[in-house]
Amino acid sequence: MLRAIIPFLFIALATPTLAQDDADWRFGGDAYLAGRTVTLSGEAVDDLFAAGDKVTARTEIGGSAHMAGRYVTLMSRVGENFYGAGMEVDVEAPVAGDVTIMGQRLTITEPVSGDVRATGSRIRLDAPVAGNALLAGETITLNAAIMGDLALATPDVSWGDAASVAGEVHIYTDDPDNVDVPERVASADRVTFHPARAFDAVDGDVLQERPGFFTRLRGWLGGILAVGLIGTLFGAIAPKQLAALRERALDRPLRTGLLGFAGLSALVGSVVFLAMTGIGIVVIPVALIAAVLLGIGGYVVGTYSIGVWATAVAGRPMPKSIGDRALAAFSGAAIGALIGLIPWLGWLAVMAIFLVGAGAVVVRITRPAFGVEPAA
Repeated sequence: MLRAIIPFLFIALATPTLAQDDADWRFGGDAYLAGRTVTLSGEAVDDLFAAGDKVTARTEIGGSAHMAGRYVTLMSRVGENFYGAGMEVDVEAPVAGDVTIMGQRLTITEPVSGDVRATGSRIRLDAPVAGNALLAGETITLNAAIMGDLALATPDVSWGDAASVAGEVHIYTDDPDNVDVPERVASADRVTFHPARAFDAVDGDVLQERPGFFTRLRGWLGGILAVGLIGTLFGAIAPKQLAALRERALDRPLRTGLLGFAGLSALVGSVVFLAMTGIGIVVIPVALIAAVLLGIGGYVVGTYSIGVWATAVAGRPMPKSIGDRALAAFSGAAIGALIGLIPWLGWLAVMAIFLVGAGAVVVRITRPAFGVEPAA
């Protein structure tokens, strides 16, 4: 279920840009873009962070690219890794690192020098992969050579003339008789079938070794980067709204946290009620998506509020520019991540952070004019 929710999360984060002016911020060689139609052009950049309705990259990216929107198109070479989420994601340029994409329709037509991880409804791989490939979708078309291992979670796979796998093939399906792997793709002794439910329990033994300390550290730092980036984009797209949410969170944290708990409880509890009504079952995914969005959005607002407080303690004024908001967002994300490392009590503190932030969002949605509307 989580893999189905994540694309909608990124799209939901991007859609507020439809009613706002475009934002294009370049800092330290990186590019931060947001708007209705977002296009990376001009001089080459190090890392790219872009969100919008239609997002396109046409300039070489030396580092990694992070792109989210309804239509995402990569048309320029990426020197490291590419992360994309949207309704349609097209990789039309070579990627020197890994490709991690999710959405409804996913297409890769240029070589990938690292691994490929793709989760969506329709997936098509038409370019060689130097590493491993993990593909999960309703329909998958494979028409390229994979030099490493292949893991497939799908009830429907088509093998093109160029399809081949040098390593092992792991198929996750409840109906193995309907999935045939031609001998030209991989010999029978290298093909293993697993029940579909086992795919969610894959712990890395199929495609990679269990992560070590530095891998976990990279993941921890990646979490800080993701939260800080979302906070920065929110600050660039809707500064007044973010300032209002921060004011609410810091003004009455206890009451706001209780409202956040009530809001999340109502959304999660509605799942049981909707299931009891029978016809309401079709609405359950919407309630679950709303709960996830509220939880993550609340954590971003909560950490941003902490970041503003921390920068104020350090002697800086309230954030009025994109740079100030980025500093507050990443400072809060780092503080929240450090708090989470505290034994026993850390998780309680993190829960308090996202409940207070979620409460501010609940108040903003249910009572748009709850009080102070700061200018920035």
